[in-house]
Amino acid sequence: MDYKALPDAALLTYLKMGDEAAFQEIYFRHWKKLYTLARNKLPSTDSPEDMVQDLFVKLWEQRESLFIENLGAYLYTSLKYAVINLFKARLTRERYTEHAQTFATVEHYTEEQIALNDLMASVEQQVNDLPEKTRQIFRLNRLEYKTAKEISAQLSIPERTVEYHISLALKLLRPMLQDYFLLALFLWQWNC
Repeated sequence: MDYKALPDAALLTYLKMGDEAAFQEIYFRHWKKLYTLARNKLPSTDSPEDMVQDLFVKLWEQRESLFIENLGAYLYTSLKYAVINLFKARLTRERYTEHAQTFATVEHYTEEQIALNDLMASVEQQVNDLPEKTRQIFRLNRLEYKTAKEISAQLSIPERTVEYHISLALKLLRPMLQDYFLLALFLWQWNC
């Protein structure tokens, strides 16, 4: 069969059936444009090859469950969100690092700063005490800003399972956070 002559819609049909030749044609048809776009959007320290490779790996792994009307639009949108998620994760890490460095250099802590440090340490401990799968999903959702759908695709589990683990994590963390909220409210009223 001459896959080069097939439109994207036909290739998608074959892809859903696990046809590797159809997947190869999709790859060869779109990789160069995706690579160029990724190279233009990412800083020089990042690898556009890795990002495009990850995109096609996800396409192959999720081929049976995907509903794609326009393959080109789907691939470019997926790449756009991969770049956005990369920048979000970096920004979160940078803010956390800046915050940690600021508190590390200050010699005298106020009561609020001590309470915040205690809260952060306690939250980290509570998160570490979560069941492994719940902890992993919670970190992907809250620290890397991934949606339930993205986590589902990354871990190859149903979205409902992802949502269950996020709810479970919040349910387990909520009582501990309420105690700290009351402490923060008390400190705030005391200082007013």
